[in-house]
Amino acid sequence: MLLESRIDDRFTLLIDCESQGGVDKNAAGATGHPDRVLDNAVKIIRAAAERLGEGLSTAGSAAPVTMEVEFGVTVNQNAVVALARNPTDAHIRVKLRWDG
Repeated sequence: MLLESRIDDRFTLLIDCESQGGVDKNAAGATGHPDRVLDNAVKIIRAAAERLGEGLSTAGSAAPVTMEVEFGVTVNQNAVVALARNPTDAHIRVKLRWDG
């Protein structure tokens, strides 16, 4: 299934999503809007980066000199954006690096 997300008046992003049957596991029942997929992905990436950065700053004097974290973001057929179970299966792969 292709999910169409309009970036602006000139560009459209097509995301290849698996159409899954069965019960929606999203307890809140919220669905995303296809045109906000990138905005929602950026929010998740920013929040994860800030949280990881905070963890590094409170690690004390033994903090690593360099740290690299990789994770993935997926989009489902309802335009819900979430962290992927496996970065290799993600629609968007993110690699964050801190040099101390």
